[in-house]
Amino acid sequence: MQARWNLLAAPEDRVRELASGLGISELTARLLINRGVDSPDEAAAFLCPQLAQLHDPFLMKDMDRVVDRLVRALEQRERILIYGDYDVDGITAIVVLKRALEMLGGDPEFYLPRRLEEGYGLKADVITQAAEKGYRLIISVDSGIRAFEACQAALQAGCELIVTDHHLPDKSLPPAFAILNPR
Repeated sequence: MQARWNLLAAPEDRVRELASGLGISELTARLLINRGVDSPDEAAAFLCPQLAQLHDPFLMKDMDRVVDRLVRALEQRERILIYGDYDVDGITAIVVLKRALEMLGGDPEFYLPRRLEEGYGLKADVITQAAEKGYRLIISVDSGIRAFEACQAALQAGCELIVTDHHLPDKSLPPAFAILNPR
């Protein structure tokens, strides 16, 4: 069976104008227009963002705490484990964080759950095993916002868990060392 894509309609004259003005395909122009990006200036800013356009990361609750903890871990050469998820944003987050910590002199390792055997999400038994192997700092990426058992396991094992997750939290948050969530 061949996949069929349904695209929202967009004014063809605007599509052609944007495509030719930026030297992009009409498909890309149509997608931009459907996202509300319909001027060449807006499209250029969207396609080639500048650091100045980003929000201050310290607007997120717990960012100060996370930075202080990472600095301490790097200075003391602690073992750091990055716990990701097997989807595209989880894998991407693992790579970005691992490379950033390496650039700062760290030597982090990562854990990627086996999808069929372990399922989705931050698992308490993996946290416990990591603590037994000497990890004192575990950073979850793309998961953990609802992982109460895993956070409790980290507390009991004497390691600190930083949760970074963009998913919607429940009404209460798990007892992690720190939680970074843009929502």
